[in-house]
Amino acid sequence: MFVLGLTGDIGAGKSTVASLFRDMGARIIDADIIVKKLWTEPELFQAAKGRWGDSVINDKGEISFSGVADRVFSDEGDYRWLCDLIHPLVRREMTSGLASERGWVVVEIPLMFESGVPYWCDMTAYVTASSSTRASRNGHRGLSEEKLMSREKFLLSSEEKRAAADLIIENDGSLDELREFLLPHGSKMQRMSSICTVRIQCAFRKQARQLISAVLGKKLAYQANLLSLETAYSKYDQFLTENWEVQFYTLANLVPAITEEATGLMKKPPVPVAVSDVLRASLSFREALCEACR
Repeated sequence: MFVLGLTGDIGAGKSTVASLFRDMGARIIDADIIVKKLWTEPELFQAAKGRWGDSVINDKGEISFSGVADRVFSDEGDYRWLCDLIHPLVRREMTSGLASERGWVVVEIPLMFESGVPYWCDMTAYVTASSSTRASRNGHRGLSEEKLMSREKFLLSSEEKRAAADLIIENDGSLDELREFLLPHGSKMQRMSSICTVRIQCAFRKQARQLISAVLGKKLAYQANLLSLETAYSKYDQFLTENWEVQFYTLANLVPAITEEATGLMKKPPVPVAVSDVLRASLSFREALCEACR
């Protein structure tokens, strides 16, 4: 699995970027959807009403998002209070949602750098655009340049977010220009999401080393580990110590070729061949593996 944490300036087009990544094959987890769900639950609703009263309740008796925004973006104390209340709840929901995901996942996280990058992010991306561009695109939402400046006064500066991000997405151009910029990055992330380990057992150390040489030599894997195993079976009362396991770090599409190499060397299909998704790995390791494999 590969998780991209996606954030951006207000009105810069973060959701548009997420939508384009979805078209490229990514699964999307949207913090805004989670937040809207949380506002329907008693814990958050009652906390907001207790702090601000009916000024944040609309005619339907539901939370008024514009009323909340007016409060939190005009007073730093209110802003900090709400962040401390809601961010742990959102992160909990995101972490729970990721447990059932596989492959390439994009998580939209407003205020990601302000609230701390989650441990499960493999890479971060920051979407930005000029204040004039953002105001022109979001005029229907009442977001003038002055309003944008007011809402961003408690946030990290653009320079700080640029320095923290692995990928900076400039979104001042057209949709086609944005798509063209994102395509190679999307392909790269899709490839990194397929990183896996393959474990194959060999009867002899020499055989295992031959398999490693063949697989690495043909660029079917980036790294190989060789382990000595003591294997026991239910019908025997002793350990069979002459057993070796090779673990390859590779890409999912190369697993059949690795299995074929093992079959040719052993003169029969290897049993077992265990394939596992790599859930956590550094970005530099993922990039190196994708570069090394064919």
